[in-house]
Amino acid sequence: MTAPAAVAAEPVAEEPATPSTTARTLRRLRAALVAGSLLTGALCVVVSSQAHAGAEAAGERAAPAVLRAEAAYAALVDAQRMAVHGFRQGTVLLGGLGDRYRNDIAAINQNLAELAGYNAAGPAAAGDLQVIEGLVVDYNAEIEQAAADYQQTGELAHALPALWYAGLEYQEISGRLDRLRQEEKAALTDRRDSVWLAGAADLLFLVPFALVLALFAWTQLVLRRRFRRRVSPWLAAAVLALTATALWCGQSLHGSDGRLRSALDGPFVEAVTLAQQQAGRSAAEAEAGLFALVAPACPTTTRPCGTHLTPPASEPATVETEQEGRQQAQAEVAFTDDVTKVDADFPLRQVIVVALPLAAAVAAVFALHRRIGEYRFGGR
Repeated sequence: MTAPAAVAAEPVAEEPATPSTTARTLRRLRAALVAGSLLTGALCVVVSSQAHAGAEAAGERAAPAVLRAEAAYAALVDAQRMAVHGFRQGTVLLGGLGDRYRNDIAAINQNLAELAGYNAAGPAAAGDLQVIEGLVVDYNAEIEQAAADYQQTGELAHALPALWYAGLEYQEISGRLDRLRQEEKAALTDRRDSVWLAGAADLLFLVPFALVLALFAWTQLVLRRRFRRRVSPWLAAAVLALTATALWCGQSLHGSDGRLRSALDGPFVEAVTLAQQQAGRSAAEAEAGLFALVAPACPTTTRPCGTHLTPPASEPATVETEQEGRQQAQAEVAFTDDVTKVDADFPLRQVIVVALPLAAAVAAVFALHRRIGEYRFGGR
């Protein structure tokens, strides 16, 4: 008999390998570290950019708008003072309104034009500017008419009607300019109080930075337990790069904010204060002079000639000296110089803020890549 043939055993299929839990953990840590590093850098860029925009809005737009509004008002009241002085002293009869008056009118128009470019108070202020520009033209026309009437007749009484109407225009311009000054100051205050110029904005990148730093520490602990590696040089380099990002970003923000506040609280305040003091003295002298011109020619009533003029309470103070004028000009120049230095290094800071987180992300990848490769799951 023939022996039965042996039955060949069927090949047993190889069971699929089970992915390593450690490898999965390392890949997830790598992804989280890269994402966290890039997120911290991105938030640093956002905060720095917004702070830079806020500093520009406050120091290079709103503050100059206030200065131009103050300068326009000071030029207006000085023009009124010089015109009234010329009529009282009779110099208009001999030499016209004079160069000082004409320079003041030119200064009003120039400052209003610059203010229109800097305007930070919105459409309402822009509308006031247009009205003021038209009123200045009317005011100057009335003053010129008063001077022409005086020169033609040689009698001051014939110039008083036009001079009085010029006074009404002056009061209207003064009131609108005062409102405009307050609006521009309010706009500056809003920009100075912006959240992007406050220290609280730092939390936008400090919070994720702290979380990513804790994640780096956890990753180092995993490497120490699983691979007996006390310190990973690449991981340490990533931590240093990310820490440098946060420190650089925070220091830059606080430095620029401090320089901006120093410029606004120093030379800016000095320039505004000097302009207001000068305008206050000029306005008081102009009002006293106009009252002295108009009141004697009007009937004695509670409101002479329908005016709202009141006698000066005291002798007006002496108006600006040349030294005060130089001090004001120097304060404005100092403020402009300080503002240009606030964020002069902004482009370089942004490059560094972008480069450091990228370096941290790359170092994190290198720190875990070799450990993941040991499990031969790098491609799965």
